[in-house]
Amino acid sequence: MFLSKSPKSGKYYLYYFDENGKRRSVSTKTKLKAEAKEFEKGFVEMLENRKIKHVPQNIYYLEDIKSEVLNYTINNLSIQTHKIYERVFANMISILGNIPAKIITVKDIERYKEERIKTVKKMTCNIELKVMKAIFNISVRLGISLVNPIKDVKKFFIPEKEILAFSNEEVKILMEIIPESKFKNIVRYGLYTGCRLNEILTLQWSDVDFADRMVKIRNKPNFQTKTGKIRYVPMSINLFELLNSLQGNKDYNIIDFRTPEKLVFGNPEGKSYSKSYISRNFTKYLKKAHLPNKFHFHCLRHTFITSLIKSNVNINYVKELVGHSNIQTTMSYIHISTNDLRKAINKIDIS
Repeated sequence: MFLSKSPKSGKYYLYYFDENGKRRSVSTKTKLKAEAKEFEKGFVEMLENRKIKHVPQNIYYLEDIKSEVLNYTINNLSIQTHKIYERVFANMISILGNIPAKIITVKDIERYKEERIKTVKKMTCNIELKVMKAIFNISVRLGISLVNPIKDVKKFFIPEKEILAFSNEEVKILMEIIPESKFKNIVRYGLYTGCRLNEILTLQWSDVDFADRMVKIRNKPNFQTKTGKIRYVPMSINLFELLNSLQGNKDYNIIDFRTPEKLVFGNPEGKSYSKSYISRNFTKYLKKAHLPNKFHFHCLRHTFITSLIKSNVNINYVKELVGHSNIQTTMSYIHISTNDLRKAINKIDIS
């Protein structure tokens, strides 16, 4: 038996179990905790007078919730998502302690936010809050929580960020700086496909279909696409020429093409480059080209998407090509240009 305040009405409700073990609730009709406590006391006396058997409620602590929810996520969600849930649970227990889930309040989550923002960005904290809401939604569905204590918690306000894309001139400068190498081919591939870095580094020759001129982005034992779905990227003329040219490149061994599981952009040992290695080198070439340090490797993807939109490619086609799960993500790349605004304002004639 316990009291819980309704987020909508602000009144306290008393939750209890009847003689059949079914969970019940009754309104205390008050917003004051002291009065709600008095109501609880009287309600217990009433139950005793009626000789109704009171079934004690199991108390679930955060560690209990963690065990149940992670068992659910490992069976129903991707490995990457499961690991995010593990990390958020670790942070929750570290900051809030292993407390009963039913006593968690908005105030506790605000304290969590205050602590996390000391070490991570607001965007990261907002992602964690989203995961926390999902955690308690799952626990409610599993019957180990009555309500989601985090559903009314506000995320940090984050101003809209500029989508960073290279101009044609900046791309030209960058490509002139990078020497002919596998690294340059990785950059070219990023520009021609808009693929995420993990998608590039795990690309195998079995994913490249020269006959149909198609590249397949698929799930693998050591890699899962962000949406969990397979997608196909048609080869443009530039992409076809790039991949086709690699077959005659002295840096590539012919065995790579006889062994489909070989990586297209593997290191000299045939293993995958690390993301940090690619990022460090990309930053090095940006400095060498005297380009703004605001750019990073993922901007190649932004450049690909922006180029498609500027070329008036159907927004739904763009969404499928780059593997966005939500059309709103793709729509965020659409911006009215200054020239469009200038044309609009010049239509005004009040002379």
